Amino acid sequence: MYTIYPDHILRQADGARIPLDPDNSDYAEFLAWQADGGVADEPPGPTLEQRAAVLLAGVDAHLNAAARAKRYDSIRAAALRAGYPGPFHEEGMAFATWMDSVYAKCYEVLAEVQAGDIEEPTLEQLIGMLPAAPVFGN
Repeated sequence: MYTIYPDHILRQADGARIPLDPDNSDYAEFLAWQADGGVADEPPGPTLEQRAAVLLAGVDAHLNAAARAKRYDSIRAAALRAGYPGPFHEEGMAFATWMDSVYAKCYEVLAEVQAGDIEEPTLEQLIGMLPAAPVFGN
């Protein structure tokens, strides 16, 4: 009948958001229902899509950190160098290839999670599954 959120109660019958206000008649009705033994549902957790977006943001940070270590603004700035001849071309190719293989692995892992073949990894576990960053000379 109800779902309890930190800042409101959701009445499932009509989707009404009930404020946690003792002067609100709907809230008083909820409290009476609860006093009579009613047990409210917990809110649903984030969807797989939402959790995947959080993991992908962490992977993006991992990629960007590696590029920043070589004094690029981001992984995309580093990979952009692959398209231009010059002293940074080979480094850009390495970053672009790495970025592509990292994202391919992320989507492979997501497909395995969706299929139920593997448990959903933590960010640390996911990063451990990814191809290693390119190694450059000084």
